[in-house]
Amino acid sequence: MTIDWMNEAQTRFDVMRALFEDLHRHPEPSHREVRTNARVRDLLSRAGVQLLCPKDNITVAVIHGARPGRTVGLRFDTDALEMQELTDLPYRSEADGLMHGCGHDAHTAVGVHAALLLHERRAELSGTYKVIFQPAEEGEHGADEVIRTGLVDDAQAFFGLHVWSLYPTGTLHASPGGVCASPDMFTLTIHGRGGHGATPHLCADAVAAGAAVVQSLQHVVSRLVPPTQGAVLTVGSFHAGTRCNIIAGEAVLEGTLRAFDDGVRRTLIDALRRISSDVAAAHGCTAEVALNEVAGVVYNDPHLCALANAAAARLVPPERILPQEPSMLGDDFAQYRAIAPCCYVQVGMRAPEKGCCHPHHNGLFRVDPDVLPLCCAWMCACAADAGAVSD
Repeated sequence: MTIDWMNEAQTRFDVMRALFEDLHRHPEPSHREVRTNARVRDLLSRAGVQLLCPKDNITVAVIHGARPGRTVGLRFDTDALEMQELTDLPYRSEADGLMHGCGHDAHTAVGVHAALLLHERRAELSGTYKVIFQPAEEGEHGADEVIRTGLVDDAQAFFGLHVWSLYPTGTLHASPGGVCASPDMFTLTIHGRGGHGATPHLCADAVAAGAAVVQSLQHVVSRLVPPTQGAVLTVGSFHAGTRCNIIAGEAVLEGTLRAFDDGVRRTLIDALRRISSDVAAAHGCTAEVALNEVAGVVYNDPHLCALANAAAARLVPPERILPQEPSMLGDDFAQYRAIAPCCYVQVGMRAPEKGCCHPHHNGLFRVDPDVLPLCCAWMCACAADAGAVSD
């Protein structure tokens, strides 16, 4: 008998929403998601779910189906943002300067109830399910932290989910290929030789060198990246000098590199290093690049994507299954690709009539809680179908 995951999830709506609101009231920043994990562990352990807890802020729930099958990982991020909430929600953040402004509170609540549903129906399932409550997704290498524990090395497929404020509420989106860019960050320090503004010939001007580097970097995307590929190279800050008559001996530039293809990502990184060094040298300076390779490209495996869309077709009418638009935003879910194929799906939650119309990372951002059961049902259906696939 096919499990009606939507009906199963809908019956849990009230308790799922209560957990979501509790997590929203008590946000925790990256690497400090201790209370969040305590709530997760309390709810799952009371139901008899097996838990792996390598750190206070990492929890992996393990559910074994009654029949053999594949091991499937489900990733749910848990961290909040260091920003002030501006909503008037009755469950608004109680922590000054902290807010769940990206929907990770919804993800965690969905993850808990997906684990509970899979556990309850394990006698009818095949395979093993590892429900991962991951810290520090917001550019803080939380996925790498989970991977280093070795607890998900046996996974043969991974699914990740994100509620999305750009899509109409209740729509489901999963498309093959690159869907989130690699969000690398860099700090470029140019070392020159300072001196008096009246004697530039005795100096190596870091401002002039930095300006030339910025100008040269503008040609990377237009001339080194194929026109059919999306990419961004942005210098977002430039700090140098102290006053008008002093030639700066140092300049510090910060920026980001974004790409949808692993090869293009490498082209951007190589070009940044080469051009910075060569152009700085032409001005008598040196360049030092510190690169924070946050995550790779979130790439949806075509087979897992087809499976996700087939599961979606059992949950909603065809008109609510829509393409997934590639985004220059990143997600460290990409890191799990080093272990197994991945599929990152998005659930629309834009509902202006409910005030759910503000972008992620905005103080007025709010999740439409009515999508929680749909998120839970889709993750359960994807996991069950992927676990039953024979290699």
